[in-house]
Order: sequence, then structure tokens, then C-alpha cells
Amino acid sequence: MAVNELIREIDHTKLKDKKILLADDLALNQFLAKHILESWGCKVTTANNGKEVLDLFQHHSFDCILMDVQMPELDGLAATELIRQLPDHQKASVPIIALTSNLLKGDREKYISTGMNDCIGKPFEEANLFETIYKNISGNVAKEDITHDIEYPKIISDVPPSDKAYDLKMVISVSGGDQGFIKKMVVLFIETVPENLRELRSHIENANWNDAAKVAHKLKSTIDSMGIKSIHQDIRSVESNAKEATNLDSMNFLLEKIEKVISNCIHQLKAEFE
Repeated sequence: MAVNELIREIDHTKLKDKKILLADDLALNQFLAKHILESWGCKVTTANNGKEVLDLFQHHSFDCILMDVQMPELDGLAATELIRQLPDHQKASVPIIALTSNLLKGDREKYISTGMNDCIGKPFEEANLFETIYKNISGNVAKEDITHDIEYPKIISDVPPSDKAYDLKMVISVSGGDQGFIKKMVVLFIETVPENLRELRSHIENANWNDAAKVAHKLKSTIDSMGIKSIHQDIRSVESNAKEATNLDSMNFLLEKIEKVISNCIHQLKAEFE
């Protein structure tokens, strides 16, 4: 049964033609964010690390930089510090928003002290991402300034919960009905995550705890984006254990569970999308 429902929707046209530099070294995260930004009419340039950010910034101007915190070669914090030291005041003051897989206590203060303007967690909530970018480009703004009312039919469904190991609700919600985008997200997951897991296993087996924590940190947003709720906490435990070098005797058990769940997800995704 359908009933009318009044929804306050973001007016995405307010970011139309804004030039955004998106820095993230994970292909799946980059593809997801780029799709969202371009659906708003933004002009998006991508970078895979802080060094590429600086190279692009020398030759182009941007309205905002979305800067992943942990990247190879030059991380987001170091790249931000170098941008803030540029002699061109206008370039040096570009809004920079930190991207991170989770926001722990004290993180926001650390990013702000480095020179960033704001931060947002991954995976993105579309409305929160929009409001954060718009606020930092245009100055403080009330939510009603960037929303308008739209009446949609609300569908009430009796479909029972799925027994799938994943939930693509978030991916579907930002797809705009683009089935090609959904399939590309699935393909990127299938192609990249097994290698991430092999890398994580290698670091754990060799007691490279700092590197293991970094890989687990990046896997968090991928796991959350794909709605793999059964290992939501496990990947976080791997990260915190590795970062703090505690509970290390549980790492193999946690990793084996994560690997098993991911393998099951890939099997189910291939059956659904290939």
C-alpha cells in the first residue's frame, strides 16, 4: 500500500559546478564518493595519495578538498600541513575536510589542529556529506537553507528480512537507480577485498602491527559500505588490537571469521550479479 509522505530533501543544485578534489587510495571508496559528488553536479578530480594532491593543487584551483587521512606516500595530515604553508593565501585557505573510517574521541581536534576545517566518517551518509561540504564552502548554514519539501509515495512492504551476508541498502540509496553503478561497486569489492585480506593476514603473521592496523582501518569503510554487519565489530577489534598491541592471541580467530564471511559474501554477490 502506498501513502503520501512529506520529506525534506537536500537541494543538491547548491553544489552544482563546484570543483572538488577527492583524495582516497581505495578504489571502492573513491568510486562511491565520486558518484555521489557527480550526481550533485560537482566537478570531481581524484587523487590516490597526498603527493598527487599536491601535484594537482599546483596546477588547478578547487573549491574544496576531501582528504582521506591515511594514504600511502604522503598521508592526508602531512598534505594538509604543506597546503597551509603555501605562499598563495587563497590556495592555502582552501577548505579541507578529513575523511576517516571512524571518528574516535579526540580525532576531530587533531585534524583541526593540523589545519583541516572539518571531518566526516566513512561510509558517508549522503545528507551529512553534502551539509559538511556546503557548510565549509559557503560558511555556516542552517539545514533549512539547503533543503526543500518533496512529497513521495511511501511503500509499505511485507518482504521478510534477507538471509544475505551483505546489505546493499546504502549503495542502492546513492545509486540514483543506476544499475551500472551498483554492479561496479560489487565488482570493485570482489576484485580488491581479497587482496586487502591477504595483505592483512601477511602483516598479522609477521607481527607488523602498525601496518595491520592501517589495512584493517581501510577495510572498515568497505565492510560498512557493503552492509556486512556480522563482522562490523570484528574488523574494528582487529584494528584496535593491532594499534595497541593487545589481545594478540585473538587475532587469528578474528581474521579467520572475517575471511570466512567475506568469502561467503563474494560467493553470494557473484551468484546475484554475474
